[in-house]
Amino acid sequence: MAFQPIVDVRSRAIFAFEALVRGPGDEPAADILGQVTEANRYSFDQACRIKALELAAALGAPARAENGVSINFMPGAVYEPANCLRITLDTARRVGIPLRQIIFEVTEQERVADTGPSSSWTWR
Repeated sequence: MAFQPIVDVRSRAIFAFEALVRGPGDEPAADILGQVTEANRYSFDQACRIKALELAAALGAPARAENGVSINFMPGAVYEPANCLRITLDTARRVGIPLRQIIFEVTEQERVADTGPSSSWTWR
């Protein structure tokens, strides 16, 4: 993972840090995402979200940004939002990142299908 600051240009303050996938040898995201298949999509997506939160907490990123950490997720890997993202929210609690400091960002590589009423995206 690499963490890119998202800066509020008016205040010049860091708004959040976006977690970006990188390979073990600092390979770019495109190289890593090119290895994602239907068979490993769910486990890859979940592992990335967990690693991003663990590293962000270890680096103190949430304390350095007004809105914490932006993490990507692949819509195709989230077959039931409440269950699929629960481990991400549990990880945030475990590492001490307040849920209000997490921004979920949909990856650009996938189309988002209409999943029905927005109430299906409510977590507790």
